[in-house]
Amino acid sequence: MTRTSIATRRDFLNRGLGVVGVSSALPNFLVRSALGAPEAPTGGRIAVALLLEGGHDGLSDVPPYGQEEYGKFRQATRIQDNEVLKLNEEVGLHPNLAGFKELYDQGQCAVVLGTGYPSFNYSHFEARAIWSAADRGWREAGGWLGRYCDHAFKGKGDPIVSVSVGGGRAPLVLKGQSYPGVSFNAPQSFQFTAERGEAEYALYQKLNQIGQGAGNADLQFVTQTAVTANAASEKVREVASKYKPSVTYPNTRLANSFKLIAGMIAGGLSTRVYYTQQGGYDTHGNQRGRHNTLMAQLNDAVTAFQKDLAAQGNADRVMTFTFSEFGRRVDENKSQGTDHGSAQPMFLFGPGVKGGLHGKQPSLADVPRNNLKMSVDFRSVYAAVLEKWLGVPSEPILGEKYPLLDCVG
Repeated sequence: MTRTSIATRRDFLNRGLGVVGVSSALPNFLVRSALGAPEAPTGGRIAVALLLEGGHDGLSDVPPYGQEEYGKFRQATRIQDNEVLKLNEEVGLHPNLAGFKELYDQGQCAVVLGTGYPSFNYSHFEARAIWSAADRGWREAGGWLGRYCDHAFKGKGDPIVSVSVGGGRAPLVLKGQSYPGVSFNAPQSFQFTAERGEAEYALYQKLNQIGQGAGNADLQFVTQTAVTANAASEKVREVASKYKPSVTYPNTRLANSFKLIAGMIAGGLSTRVYYTQQGGYDTHGNQRGRHNTLMAQLNDAVTAFQKDLAAQGNADRVMTFTFSEFGRRVDENKSQGTDHGSAQPMFLFGPGVKGGLHGKQPSLADVPRNNLKMSVDFRSVYAAVLEKWLGVPSEPILGEKYPLLDCVG
């Protein structure tokens, strides 16, 4: 395959070009060929990635208690000792995470303390890209879950093997060479349609210049992507519109996203990776009230999702995990908020996790540059998800071998 060919395919995928307008004008024999493209196998294990967007405060999510230093650093934003849902003799959960505590007690919630990476970046854009790519060279690397799809489903050509729900464009974490991820806010909007613009017209011209006919690999590729994507979009809309959950979800954006994901899982789609996000964690001012609301919404959405999966009989197939671009500083600022920091906790949910505390709670007696020290490289969590949950070697996907954190059963 030529460099031009590779670039053209990547342009097509990254634009999400679409496929309704393209496929309608293609020769019938190419359409029939594309309809025969294999889907990813159904019934396998599923990973759900949840971004806590903005940089979440681990000292509020998983607060220490009985520590004098905590009260010195945190006055307006601290969680009082009598509010903490205790996990051991040192740390507990935010009082609005009662559902997490219930899952924790059932062995279905793993809390990984002090996750991060050497030489933190405090830019939202750059730091989120590092967590998404699992690599500082993210501009070339794509996303680690996109690379997983490339590795695990090579040659399948299934456009919905990775799906983002509740956002705009597909996030970096899902972007691979063959599977760029698809994204939608509601199932009714999930339809691949060509955008009308100069960039799209230029891409069509480039495809036409490369060559015409059944033997042209680029035309075959575009055709297959077009037709399979159209068929997939119809299936997603049908499955989501028919789903009636057996549990009540709160009427929040995050909960509605989880309800859609639950419906697609119940409908037997071939999707193996889902992504959604909850915004609002960049709490530079008036943090306490805002963070309390975020914790309640997070708790209620995740616990409803887990109960729904259990009622479906799909809980054993699904693992959900959180990540954020960074944590927050130890000392609160003058606006009763917190600024961009370093280490953060991660949560993993489902019967497949090894419930309990993992890693080490960062010490408040040693906070260089007002930052929490990391104890776990976040890629050790990713490696555990890849190898022990999704069943693929982590080194080709993460670029090097990381120790497997013992957080997955």
